[in-house]
Amino acid sequence: MQLPPTQKKPQESTRDRILHHAILRFSSQSYDRTGLREIATDASVDVALVHRSFGSKEKLFAECVRAAIELGGILAKPGPEALDALFAEAITPREEGEWSPIDIMVHSFSSEDAARVLREVAMEMVIDPLVKASSHQSQVKIALSTSLLFGFAIMRDVIGVEALKTVDKAELETLLTRAKDALNQDDARSPQKSASQTQ
Repeated sequence: MQLPPTQKKPQESTRDRILHHAILRFSSQSYDRTGLREIATDASVDVALVHRSFGSKEKLFAECVRAAIELGGILAKPGPEALDALFAEAITPREEGEWSPIDIMVHSFSSEDAARVLREVAMEMVIDPLVKASSHQSQVKIALSTSLLFGFAIMRDVIGVEALKTVDKAELETLLTRAKDALNQDDARSPQKSASQTQ
C-alpha cells in the first residue's frame, strides 16, 4: 500500500497536507520523538496552524491512525466478509519500502499516550465494526483474530522472521484460514457454558 505523493496538490486542503505529513512522521519515528513543529515544517505551514487544525499532538495522532485505517480500505465500511478480506490481504507480503497502517502502531507502542489512542481507535474502527459484521457477535473472537493478524504482520514484515517470509503462500493461506475459522465458529462453547454443562 502506497501513501499519496508528498508534493502539494491544488485540490488538497492545508489540513489534509498536515495530516499526510503527520502520517509519514508517525510511521517512521516514535510518538514521543515526533513534534508538531517538525510536522509543520514538513507541511510548509506555521506550527500555530497545526494547533488550530488539530488541537494537540494526541488528537493529531488519533486522526492519523483513523486515516491510516481508512486508507487500508477494507475497514472503511466493514461487511460480513471484512475479516476474510483482512486475512487475505495479510497473506501478501509487503514490497520493499511499501507503507502499511501497522507502521504507525509499531513505532508508538511504548508511549502511554499513544497506546491509549491506539486502543480507543482499534475498538472504534476495527474490533467493534467487525463484531457487528460477524455472525457470532463475539468481541473476544474478533479481538483474538485481529491479534493473530497483527502479530503475524509484525513478526514477518517488521521483525523479519525468516520462516514467515519464505513460507509457501498456499500453506500460509491454509494455516491462517484454519486459525481464523477455529476462532470464529458460531457453535464454539464458552468455558462458562462448558463448565455448567458438566456439573
